[in-house]
Amino acid sequence: MKFIFEAIINCPVEELYGFLWTLDERDFSDNPLVPVYERVTEGPRRVGSIIREVVQTPLIRMEVFSEITRNAPNEHLEYDFWSDGMRGELAYQLDAAEDGTRLIQRVNIRLIGARKILTPLLPLFYKPRVAKRLEAIKDILEKKHQETGNT
Repeated sequence: MKFIFEAIINCPVEELYGFLWTLDERDFSDNPLVPVYERVTEGPRRVGSIIREVVQTPLIRMEVFSEITRNAPNEHLEYDFWSDGMRGELAYQLDAAEDGTRLIQRVNIRLIGARKILTPLLPLFYKPRVAKRLEAIKDILEKKHQETGNT
């Protein structure tokens, strides 16, 4: 199932890209939905790096792994991701916009095995979670941008 999310974020393209590229360096310990987000591949971050994410909601706790599959600095960032019963792809496209940066997030998610029967429920559960995550990114970057005195 494919989803597309879009937001205009009031910050330069370079700032948004830097945030997304270094997401594993942020402290997620106080994040109730994603308490763990860490790069497990040693060495510098690059195409091929693996990231481990723990996602928890009142109903589930799951470990998701993702691999950086494409990196075009300040333009595009792509991942393949997988977990028990799930496979997918995530792509971020960044474009300069009049009010900052247009972020387009494309997600293709496939439930496999026994979880496949839950596919019709994906829009109900997955879409709001990703939209909330995108809104959090927007809030963090716009607040930082305002605090540094940039408009």
